[in-house]
Amino acid sequence: MDDRRDKRLLWVKIRMGFVVAIVMTMFTAVVGRVYYLQTVELDHLTEKAHVQSSKSIKLKAKRGSIVDRNGVELAVSVESPSIAVRTRVVKDKDATAQALSEILGLNYDSVRAKLDKKARFVWITRQTNPEHGEKIEALDLDGVEVHIESKRFYPLKETAGQLIGFTNIDGVGLEGLERAFEKDIAGKEYRIDGVRDARGRTILAGVTPDFQRFEGDSVVLTIDERIQRVAEQALAKQVKEYEAKAGYVVALDPKTGEVLALANTPTFDPNHYRSATADDWRLRVVTDTFEPGSVFKPFVLAGALQEGTTQLDTMYDCERGSIQIGKYRIRDSHAMGMSSAARIVKESSNIGAYKLAQTIGRERLYQYLRAFGFGRATGIGLRGEQAGVVWPPDRWAEVSFANIAFGQGVTATPVQLATAMATIANGGMLLRPFTVKRIINRNGDVVHENSPTLVRRVISEKSARDTAWAMALVTRKGGTGTKAAMEHYTVAGKTGTAQKVNPETRRYDNLWLGSFIGFVPAEDPEIVIAVMIDEPKGRGFGGNVAAPAFHAIATEALKVRGVMPIAEEKRFVFPETEVSMFAKKPKKADAPVEMELEDSELEPDRIFVEGGVPDFRGLTLRQALGEARKHGVLPQVEGW
Repeated sequence: MDDRRDKRLLWVKIRMGFVVAIVMTMFTAVVGRVYYLQTVELDHLTEKAHVQSSKSIKLKAKRGSIVDRNGVELAVSVESPSIAVRTRVVKDKDATAQALSEILGLNYDSVRAKLDKKARFVWITRQTNPEHGEKIEALDLDGVEVHIESKRFYPLKETAGQLIGFTNIDGVGLEGLERAFEKDIAGKEYRIDGVRDARGRTILAGVTPDFQRFEGDSVVLTIDERIQRVAEQALAKQVKEYEAKAGYVVALDPKTGEVLALANTPTFDPNHYRSATADDWRLRVVTDTFEPGSVFKPFVLAGALQEGTTQLDTMYDCERGSIQIGKYRIRDSHAMGMSSAARIVKESSNIGAYKLAQTIGRERLYQYLRAFGFGRATGIGLRGEQAGVVWPPDRWAEVSFANIAFGQGVTATPVQLATAMATIANGGMLLRPFTVKRIINRNGDVVHENSPTLVRRVISEKSARDTAWAMALVTRKGGTGTKAAMEHYTVAGKTGTAQKVNPETRRYDNLWLGSFIGFVPAEDPEIVIAVMIDEPKGRGFGGNVAAPAFHAIATEALKVRGVMPIAEEKRFVFPETEVSMFAKKPKKADAPVEMELEDSELEPDRIFVEGGVPDFRGLTLRQALGEARKHGVLPQVEGW
């Protein structure tokens, strides 16, 4: 009995010792682990805890605005709530999905599927209605977060849509000026430190930075929203009435090169750019080229007047409306016999334009066309601008020479045509067109400013004025553009009805481009407007389809710009009949002026400066500028 009891006590002692040993071992391990974590792993664990409990929020500051010349907002940024979920924090996914789908008007299944994703953070919807954000915040749902983001908004919808362009949902410019000036407009990125609470919500920590100092700069355009709007309306009216494929308008200030309106149809609303096609996004007035047709004739007349090979009263045989050139026959829309150079423009004779071009020859015609800016980009600074095509004269057959004289066989953009016409309107100086007036920061300080830039003088003031006088006949009785005429103002312009190549047959077919390009007041032009209607049905002549739009746009533009009618004594004088039209012979044309082509296309012995180049040496800047203006030169000053 005693032996068995002793054995039992021994086993009890052994078990007790074993238990104590295990407890001591575990205690020692715990103490050792605590010591290890508190010493060796302290820095690492502290950093890990900080990462898990803290949150660094990356934000982008407000994007700068785009406004018209008068400060009317065309593109702005507004605050908009976006709804996100931290999936691992959500307790009741069914109830959460139900609540979100009801408030946001989303499909329950799609919301529920997002909550089941393996990702810790998912967007439910971006940039929603502010009301939705308030309702969701009021519910205080586990894991659901409301983030305030900056959303791009275009208050005037379709107005200048192709020019302005648009941004994606993250505020990055994708098209138009939004893309071209992304570096200037985009707000800078910054970070804010915060911590997460037990429900996964972020609580800001520390001092909130001054958000405004990160804001992007704003862009001030040369565009006038009022002129832009009426241009789009007038264009849409003509396109609809004649069931045309498309339409184009360019309006600019001939004295500065500032673009006042750029419009083309079809239009689109940048607020809903996904519902439009990529073709709708294109600013076709700079990306598309056309054979201009008879709107080219004033440039031929201007070159001939400048060369001194013709005068407004010089008579030409227009061959009763038909002439044979090799195996080809050139025809006019109506027969004309002996006609003056001015009447050739007034009634738009193709044969007359060809004979005017013959007086200056192929080489010089080519040089004048290049000097007017054809065959090279204008430098307007808009993405995708095309240069058009003007083949060198050694590639012209005789019939090609004739075609080019009346605007076939060459291509140009609407912006090129308006810029070239502005050269005639402003007295012979080709100015670079531009659409951005200045860039300003959030304090209103000017970061960058554009100013008028002279590319070259093309013709003299007298040659330009004589050409303008001939163009003014176009809108008078018997001219082809009477529907562009305005009460109290003289309109100088030119119609065009260019035949188009059918892309399927690759031959000239029954497809037309109706145009009217002109300026007003003709005596002292304030605005140049080019209107083109692409593939109109029915009577597709430029005088029918495009001239009425010019009239509507010009009427509004003159009101907007406060242009008063020209005084009677300064207006162009027009005799009552063709017989008395040139009773007083015009003065002899001026000597050719310098055309400073970038690639020195003119022969050195044929380059002149109107009135000679003044000697600026020894003069102050003010004196030099004054002397330059006397000689019709618009200098560009660089440095001191």
